[in-house]
Amino acid sequence: MKTLYVIRHGECEHNLEGKIAGQNDSPLTLRGRDQARANGLLLRSIASDPSALGFIASPLHRACTTMELVREAAGLTPLGYSCDRRLMEVDCGENTWLTWPEIEKRAEQDPLWRSDRWRYAHPGGESLIDLEQRVNSFLETLKSDAVIVTHAGVVRMIRKLVLGLSREQTLEYHPPNAGIMRLSGGVETYFGE
Repeated sequence: MKTLYVIRHGECEHNLEGKIAGQNDSPLTLRGRDQARANGLLLRSIASDPSALGFIASPLHRACTTMELVREAAGLTPLGYSCDRRLMEVDCGENTWLTWPEIEKRAEQDPLWRSDRWRYAHPGGESLIDLEQRVNSFLETLKSDAVIVTHAGVVRMIRKLVLGLSREQTLEYHPPNAGIMRLSGGVETYFGE
C-alpha cells in the first residue's frame, strides 16, 4: 500500500467566477499561489523525507504551477516532477466555462442525469465512469509513495478508489484548494485549512 499526498491545485480565476474549466485552464489567483506555497511548507512538516517521494501532476497549467510552488516551498527544485494526462480534470466538453447551475439545467434534459449520474457524459466530453477508469489506470501503474497535484474530480476519484467509497460518498466530497489529503494504509488524514 502506497502513501499518497494528494493536493488540489490552488484557487484559480475560474474558481472565483464560479465556472467549470474542465480540461481548459485559467491562472492561479494570488491566493491560489499562497495556498500552493503553504502546502509545500505543510508537506515538509508531514512527510519525513519529501525528496524520497515521487511527484506527479496533471499537465494542466494550474496543476503544474501549484506543483512547482509546492516543491519550492518544500525546499526542492521546482521542476523535479513529471506529468500524467490521466490526472487531468474530467473533460466537460460543451459544458466547459459554464457554472454548475447552468450545467445542471442543461443536464436535466438527459435522462441519465437523473437516473445514473455516474454514466452521464458531458456533451462532447467524459462521464464519471470514464474519469474513474482513467484514474484507476494511473493508480495501478504508480510505483512509489507520491505527491499528486491534480483537480477536484480526480481528487474525488483517487479518494474513492483508495478508500473503497461508494459513488454517493464520492460525490458528497468537495476537495478544497488548500491542504493535503494523505492516504496511507487505507486511512485518510487531512492536513490544512
